[in-house]
Amino acid sequence: MAEIKARPTLKQNAFLEASHRFRLFTGGVGSGKTFAGALATLRMPAGSRGMVVAPTYPMLKDASLKVWREMGDAVTVNLNRSEMTARLIDGTEVLFRSADKPDRLRGANLGWVWIDEGAYCKKETWDVLLGRVRLKPGRVWVTTTPRGENWLYDVFGPDNRTEDHYLVRAATTENPYLPQHYIDSLRQRYTEQQRLQEMEGEFVTLQGAIFRASWIDEGRVPEAPESLARVVIGVDPAGTHRPDSDETGIVVCAKARDGAAYVLEDASGRYSPPEWARAVRRLWDTYSADKVVAERNYGGDMVESTLQAYGGEMGVETVSATRGKVIRAEPLAAPYERGDVHHVGVYADLERQMTTYDPQDRSAASPDRMDALVWALTELMIDTPRPSLAFA
Repeated sequence: MAEIKARPTLKQNAFLEASHRFRLFTGGVGSGKTFAGALATLRMPAGSRGMVVAPTYPMLKDASLKVWREMGDAVTVNLNRSEMTARLIDGTEVLFRSADKPDRLRGANLGWVWIDEGAYCKKETWDVLLGRVRLKPGRVWVTTTPRGENWLYDVFGPDNRTEDHYLVRAATTENPYLPQHYIDSLRQRYTEQQRLQEMEGEFVTLQGAIFRASWIDEGRVPEAPESLARVVIGVDPAGTHRPDSDETGIVVCAKARDGAAYVLEDASGRYSPPEWARAVRRLWDTYSADKVVAERNYGGDMVESTLQAYGGEMGVETVSATRGKVIRAEPLAAPYERGDVHHVGVYADLERQMTTYDPQDRSAASPDRMDALVWALTELMIDTPRPSLAFA
């Protein structure tokens, strides 16, 4: 087998050398947890059969599979993209699957399983896969950044951990391959409490957050109904356009005929005004939206003129944030807790803001994605009718 050039860190080595049946690598962003998970597959016996699982197919493609592709000839002889399988040089067979429908994971007889970003999977995924690991060597490992004290904490935490369980934690700063400017940017963006989770990889109960990860997970679905009553795009434009500027929040939400709401896409990012207006137009056409709700606090009339100039004909309403973020978001906590709001897939950055933003922490970065979500869901679920301005 060809040599993999990148050397494992001390924490990655500890994880790889552990002989426990169940292993968890919890780490900060960029700590090398996914690389550790991929390396662990290469430690499995030749000719074994295993499965790599991620919360959604996009996450599987963009993270788990990406690491494998970067290893190149050191890993695969044959990667079958249509069947999502690979065969290693030593004859090991690997199945790649999404956890968006845990029941679909039943049926395979496996010798090992790697669950990447396990904190974004339901507990049902873990339960189903444990029943499928019937062959030797009988190993299961999880790599993830924590999301509060969720089911992974219940399984690997000090109260329930057994001799079969092993946990290793790595901080973002322990990865020697990360540039210092990247680490500095994370420190500036996160509050002290958020840094414990997002950079130190610790299980923490974040105080002051409006939404809970368990509410989002319990309502998560793989797809929305075909027939939707309404589709609204929420927009929270950034006040400036620089490399260190806030992001422009752009989130698409829909309401089904039974009253349930669905989060369809998070297209937020750092855009110039023409870029975010064109992104909104693309989403308008893709989802056949009926309204755009855009905050005008920073841009004033510029928000309307930008959408008109670069977005074209759309039904647009501009709103002013006369109340604080908490007051605007609080009415949506109850629908989330009741299970009336469903995220179609996983939106990691959006959900991180929702479950970690502390309004009492003045150093917290602006939750642009969450703001866009709140504008869209408020339009769909809270009875506050407003006039709509149509750009022709």
